[in-house]
Amino acid sequence: FWLKPLAQASFLVQGNGWNSRAIHSVESTFRIAGLIGRNEAACTASTQQPVRMLPTVLLSTSRSRLSVTAAALAAATARGTRMQLGSEEDQLHRRYRLHILFTGGTLRCDTKDQLDELSSKLLAPMIHYAETHGLVYASKESQHDASLATQCPVSMLPFAIPAAAFHEVVAMSPLWNKLVDAVARDQEWLHATLQVAYRADPFTNRLGCMSKAIHAEGLRQPHMLGIHRSDYMLHEPDNGSKPRFLQVELNTIASSMGAHAANVAKLHRYLLDRYSFGSESATRVLRDHFNAATAKEMLNRLPDNKALQWIPAAMAEACKAYPGAASTTVVLFVCSSDEANFADQRFLEHVLWEEYRVATIRKSLAEIRAEATMDANGRLFLANGNEVAVVYFRSGYSPDDYPTEQEWEARELVERSLAIKCPSVDYQLVGTKKVQQALARPGAVERFLPAADASKLRHCFAGLWGLGPGAEEDAEAVKQALETPEFCVLKPQREGGGNNYYGKDVIDKLQELSHEEQGAYILMERILPRTQQCVLTRRGQAAVKQGLSEFGFYSVYLGDGQATLLSEHAGHLVRTKGEGVNEGGVAAGYAVISSPYLMP
Repeated sequence: FWLKPLAQASFLVQGNGWNSRAIHSVESTFRIAGLIGRNEAACTASTQQPVRMLPTVLLSTSRSRLSVTAAALAAATARGTRMQLGSEEDQLHRRYRLHILFTGGTLRCDTKDQLDELSSKLLAPMIHYAETHGLVYASKESQHDASLATQCPVSMLPFAIPAAAFHEVVAMSPLWNKLVDAVARDQEWLHATLQVAYRADPFTNRLGCMSKAIHAEGLRQPHMLGIHRSDYMLHEPDNGSKPRFLQVELNTIASSMGAHAANVAKLHRYLLDRYSFGSESATRVLRDHFNAATAKEMLNRLPDNKALQWIPAAMAEACKAYPGAASTTVVLFVCSSDEANFADQRFLEHVLWEEYRVATIRKSLAEIRAEATMDANGRLFLANGNEVAVVYFRSGYSPDDYPTEQEWEARELVERSLAIKCPSVDYQLVGTKKVQQALARPGAVERFLPAADASKLRHCFAGLWGLGPGAEEDAEAVKQALETPEFCVLKPQREGGGNNYYGKDVIDKLQELSHEEQGAYILMERILPRTQQCVLTRRGQAAVKQGLSEFGFYSVYLGDGQATLLSEHAGHLVRTKGEGVNEGGVAAGYAVISSPYLMP
């Protein structure tokens, strides 16, 4: 597209090859910026000055008309409004993006070329900072040299979001903690809710059977440690209402990337601080990109990320709660034997020792089965004689983690022991997609939380519908949703990325499944946030792309069903991916780690 002067301080928006999606994007962006005038009176009221409407602009299709007024442009100038417009030519598969920044009564273009230049200048110092501050993965060639590592996939710049939406979700963290604990301890509701999933999914059924057996035997350890992460995308409606986060999922096991997220926040603070002074081109591009007048203004919009403080602190608190804790008790990290994301885990171990003098030992499930023993009191010991106070699972969330019966026997041994689990099998079951969908039904959250708290959580629920036996009440909603499968996601009871179905694949997969098998899945409304220009880096290379982000908010909880010993918000994670990429896992190779930049 281009902007064509019509009169003084007035512009005409024109474009070639517009399709409906591109037009919708432009309409939405101008509406949010206050640059679409429905009539003179309404526009005058919004700009607080008399307005003469310019002729409506007609794009290449007859479905959309945009009008931009001189007064609205002046108002945008005063607010420092940034707009992102986009056009798309499907036949050529080409994308054209441009940022328009109103400053001092002039229009300046912040183009992809400028970000390409910026990324070229900052790539080397960014990679070196990342590698010298632990933002690394094990290299795929590390079987030949265990010291080999590669740069963790990160975004060069933080991702801009509304500050109000960010703080609103931060305040929900203690409510999610209360909900997870309450659901996990309501065995009747939990297992009744998962009954359909048990019949359709052997893995979830095995976890459910283990939970029932542990409770039938008698729960030795009432304390449960939760390190949760509630994931969201930003919903920005076109009706003028304020942006808000809608929940994608709630992770209750192996909620990873906390250490990396905290270190990426430090990386972004360093880059914006170091390269936003002086008269260099990088300084100008950074200030323009974030619409900030000074370096201090940019730094003030980067929130602290305390994940690397709170997550180890929660483990240390659980160690203190363990009965008979001594200097020889340890935290057992349950990891895969070929873990590539070692640094994210090792940072937690380092803080546990350096700040709390708590030792950690890493074992796979197979190693636990071979080495661990439990005494008559339920105390869990390793082969070297160390007693395990806390078991922290960084694996065990996928069927692939249980290739033989030995792994299942190890998990059962841990669950039966006196050690405090993070998570217990009950907490893990609460994190299933079926429970998430069931909690969205009327009255479900209210079973566990006061109405006022339940209402706050419901505010971030997207559309969720059950499938298969027992989901008849959702049948009509599912039928309507499937008429536009591009706005749906089909989700199984799995974690770790790469498991969901989108668009036409939703229809194809449902046709493959029997009515009984569909019970292992839920259907979810697809959240489609707006994109912005991003610089994504992976394996030493940078690419400027239109990107969108998923935001995770950590929380830590420790309680025994009667008393709450700890319940805190514990930091955040931003995962950014290129436009058109469906999945969002960093370890799975779909996204990079970023941090939030809070806009007023």
